[in-house]
Amino acid sequence: MTDVSKKLRGQSRGHALLPADSVPPTDACNRPPFDVVWTEAGVRDSVLPTKARLRLVQLATTSPVNPGDDRIPCQGNPALEELAQTESLLMLQGPIGPFFDRIAQWKRSVGHRVLRVVFNGGDQLFCSDPEAVAYRHTFREWPQHLRRLISRHGINGVLLFGQSRAYHQEAIRICHLMGIRVFVMEEGYIRPGFMTLEAGGVNAESATLETYRLADLGSDSTLAPAKVKNHRLRMTSYAMFYYLFLRLGSRRFPGYVHHRHHSIIRYASYWIGAAIHYPITRWQDRKSLARLDINRPYFFVPLQINSDAQVVHHSRFLGVLPFVEEVMQSFADHASEDAQLVIKQHPLARGHLGMRKSILSMAERYGIRHRVIFVCACRIYQLLEKTAGVITINSTVGLQAIDHNAPLKVMGQAIYDHPDVVDRQPLDTFWRNPRKPDPEKAAHFHRTLKVLTQVPVALYDPSSADLGWHTKNSHLRKASHAG
Repeated sequence: MTDVSKKLRGQSRGHALLPADSVPPTDACNRPPFDVVWTEAGVRDSVLPTKARLRLVQLATTSPVNPGDDRIPCQGNPALEELAQTESLLMLQGPIGPFFDRIAQWKRSVGHRVLRVVFNGGDQLFCSDPEAVAYRHTFREWPQHLRRLISRHGINGVLLFGQSRAYHQEAIRICHLMGIRVFVMEEGYIRPGFMTLEAGGVNAESATLETYRLADLGSDSTLAPAKVKNHRLRMTSYAMFYYLFLRLGSRRFPGYVHHRHHSIIRYASYWIGAAIHYPITRWQDRKSLARLDINRPYFFVPLQINSDAQVVHHSRFLGVLPFVEEVMQSFADHASEDAQLVIKQHPLARGHLGMRKSILSMAERYGIRHRVIFVCACRIYQLLEKTAGVITINSTVGLQAIDHNAPLKVMGQAIYDHPDVVDRQPLDTFWRNPRKPDPEKAAHFHRTLKVLTQVPVALYDPSSADLGWHTKNSHLRKASHAG
């Protein structure tokens, strides 16, 4: 049995388990090109649609095989290929804005069936489908309701944005039990201009890099990001309307449970606070960065936000400040006396007052105030150019650090926590001897992750904008529905 067979048999992250004595179907290279589901009656049909199965078989039989690597070779994002071939798709919550409307239009344009579910007034605002299902029951009833929807409409794929949302966690669990393929979307690992799309799970729940490998296509296959215009302005305006209608529609959706605080006043105070304090933070940043001596080693710590699902679900920290305190304590005890520590606040946390004061007070307590530099709005690439090392929980800035060939220490769970690109030594010793990844291995990892997990798209474009998703066998799809 090949290694990939064992992976696809035994993974609990998105794949049903097969009995130990069963023999899964294989392709011509003796690799299982798709997931199978075992029931009491025997081996059920593949989770993947037939055309997607044939496509992966074709890739496995025509792509060069590296000795000792049993992962399935792929020339692009395998989840996008599967999604394109899914003929009956159930769509749950998407990102704020009309993005899921765009996907529904794309799927229907090739004759596929799409069923939308809206959970609150904000979802309903950005859903133009008059036949969308409005789920108005309690969260407790959701699993049973989802099973009925899947069975009644012959669903063979479920698409969702944000795997850590309570409704989506239940949906992933139910779909795995029923043998239904789940496609998970998130903000792009690589930003801007990309979105993450994987089957089964993303981030620390991803199995893509364990299951697939990038076929050798040459340097001309590098994905280009989508053009992004007015990204932050659109995202902010969509968010304001989303939370307003979520609030206004609370009586129509009495059982809805949101995945984060949904007070429009609270979010408005953050946005207004960020806008008001922007000139002040810019001035403070210039003043702080003037203290940075690039002739001395400096370590860069990009912060996340407390509500980030990556922090909540994929780290041992209860928030950002406990992480900062652990880093500061280690830095004070083990870093060289001439080393500096640059801490950058997350862009979405600029309206949260008190972060600068809390962190600098913490630095004062550890006796390193003169070596700590706190910034809010400077450009990340400027700090990555000459940094001695990057320390993060699991921020996407870690991928930028890999791209800059900077030493990287990861304190949480991350898809890029790979020995080829991450320094695995303890934090206490990292300060004195940070190790850069091998440039060639780092470049290959970055490119592999981009091609196999990312899709170039502007997430917050208006509903009229074309997705531009044209998979390699899209002409077969169109031909199959002609006439």
